[in-house]
Amino acid sequence: MISLMISAQLSFAQSNKKIDSLIGVANTFMFKDPKKTVQIGEEILKKKDISDSYKISSYVLIANGFAAMNDFKKSIDFAIKANELSEKTKDNANQIRTLGLIGNQYTRIEMREEAWKYLDKADKLTQTISLPDSMKYLIGNINLLKGFLYKRSLDCGYAIKHFNKAIAAFKKDKGNGFAVANLGQAYNQKGYCYLSINKDSAEVSFNRGLADARKNGAKSLECNALIGLSEIEADRNNFKMSNDTLFYALKLSKEIKQREMETKIYKLLSNNFIALDDFENHLKYQDLYESAHSKFDHENMESINEIIKKRNEYKEKIFESKQKSW
Repeated sequence: MISLMISAQLSFAQSNKKIDSLIGVANTFMFKDPKKTVQIGEEILKKKDISDSYKISSYVLIANGFAAMNDFKKSIDFAIKANELSEKTKDNANQIRTLGLIGNQYTRIEMREEAWKYLDKADKLTQTISLPDSMKYLIGNINLLKGFLYKRSLDCGYAIKHFNKAIAAFKKDKGNGFAVANLGQAYNQKGYCYLSINKDSAEVSFNRGLADARKNGAKSLECNALIGLSEIEADRNNFKMSNDTLFYALKLSKEIKQREMETKIYKLLSNNFIALDDFENHLKYQDLYESAHSKFDHENMESINEIIKKRNEYKEKIFESKQKSW
């Protein structure tokens, strides 16, 4: 009987170790092959008798993967599944993580009121509970996301303060894969804020973000940093150098299917070519920009409409439930 119990415990431990390994691998693909991240998340969910904690982690992986592919509806759907399960199981750390994830997706599709609602709820939780050391990177995550939202609201003074808090939190936790993945993101976003304030500070942030991205093989972060650096070169009238950087970034954006970045690159190339009096290439990249922008806006609007529809259906169910209780 004892030997059977030991055997079962060893099997359980080995199974958990394998899942932990899969989650680690999935996170490494987040910024270079997000489709693979989604596939691994789905693979974990198919396993028998996995814990609620692993289910939450799998939902988060899938949500992050879809977010990296700009499929915001699916990303929010899986993030909400993760959040609901974390609330049900009273998993405070994962509540913070999933609230931040949902808030981030609403930020990206410009639904800022919804974004603030989720991020403020996450922020309050970080101030009322004690997080284990392995999860303290979440404080950095929430600061990163609030900084990003302030940046979208054109308040870079507050945004930079939050980005600095995020960078400090991530640097304290260099052994954590999530902190490592988001450090480059914080540098890049800080760089974009500095573009309109101090070009030299922006360049420092982008170069740090670029070095961090290349060190970790994060191609989308590398692409984002290169776009920022190209804008600095263009501002210095180094249009050819800016274009060289943009063409390399364009190759990366296509490789990782980052349509939002690809669209921005076309616009920047179009601007650079007109500054170089190359009207043929200006028109070429302007046409590519308009086509990509139209497609991206259409896909984005479809996602927003689906999300609003689902949210309204949820509100109707809550209202009907309250009416019945009366």
